[in-house]
Amino acid sequence: MRVLVCGASPDAVNNNSVLRSYVGRGFESLGAASAVRTCSLEVAEQTARDFRPDLILVFGSCMPSVSYYLGLKMAALDLGTCMAFWLHDDPYEFDVAGKIVPLADIIFSNDRWTVTHYEHPRVYHLPLAADRQAHFRTPATTKSRDVFFCGVGFPNRIVLLRDCQPVLSGLKVVVAGSEWPSDISFASNARIPNAELPDWCASSLVTLNLGRRFNLANSRFNLDASTPGPRTFEAAAAGTVQCMFVEGLEIQDYYDVQADEILLFDSPRELRRHVEMLRDDPQRAMSIALAAQGRTSRDHTYENRAARIVEIVASERLVSGSPLGASCLAPA
Repeated sequence: MRVLVCGASPDAVNNNSVLRSYVGRGFESLGAASAVRTCSLEVAEQTARDFRPDLILVFGSCMPSVSYYLGLKMAALDLGTCMAFWLHDDPYEFDVAGKIVPLADIIFSNDRWTVTHYEHPRVYHLPLAADRQAHFRTPATTKSRDVFFCGVGFPNRIVLLRDCQPVLSGLKVVVAGSEWPSDISFASNARIPNAELPDWCASSLVTLNLGRRFNLANSRFNLDASTPGPRTFEAAAAGTVQCMFVEGLEIQDYYDVQADEILLFDSPRELRRHVEMLRDDPQRAMSIALAAQGRTSRDHTYENRAARIVEIVASERLVSGSPLGASCLAPA
């Protein structure tokens, strides 16, 4: 199977182009994928015509107005190639996703709840994952800090950390990112490169998991995200104990709360209790970190996601009566 993974937006405006390499490596690790190429959207049409893939996977965000797919779709039709989209910013950009619906043979969405709102016959839920090269670390036995978080200071996160600030006194807390207000004493607007982020997680006793609420184009249904974000899997791969603020229970489909793969909290005091327990019992802290890392290695790598894509594409082609790689999916 020949697979082309290209960006869903031009690299000139794509802040997450590194994720495309993770997806490409996921396919490369499968025996079923004999050839894989990754490229930007700008050169995707010509690359497709030269490479002649069985599957074109357009990955990323389709929101930028400069994201055009008609030429790539024409190439897919000329080659008899399945053209799928894997969108990673649902539901926050759902209102603009309508432009891909007439072009996509299959749509993969990172968010389970958003899947039910697409007007397309072939839509599947596919969360993001961890990359074996980029995200896995050996957990540090000596921790440099008690609590760590890196991310944008969205309003919901600011409110939560303001509430947590009094109960986290006396602990070594580091919050980094952008748009954090000065009244949160342990937060700074300092950028941590993505390549270094797993090292920060691995050397932290607790890594916070705080959901995002920041809609860019989500007014049609005002959808709430149900699926945890990609850093859930990336932090788990790094070998840290995650404390996740509970806003939904879908997390239990990925990590077993009862088996101590992740810790949940719904109040500042519960977070403090978790941290104190882990400080008092380093062996249990290491056990939780290793359990989460092992679960991620088994179930939540880009290799797992690539295998799922191959399975779905093959299944849909069988349903349509066309052998894999022979022609585009028949219309529903």
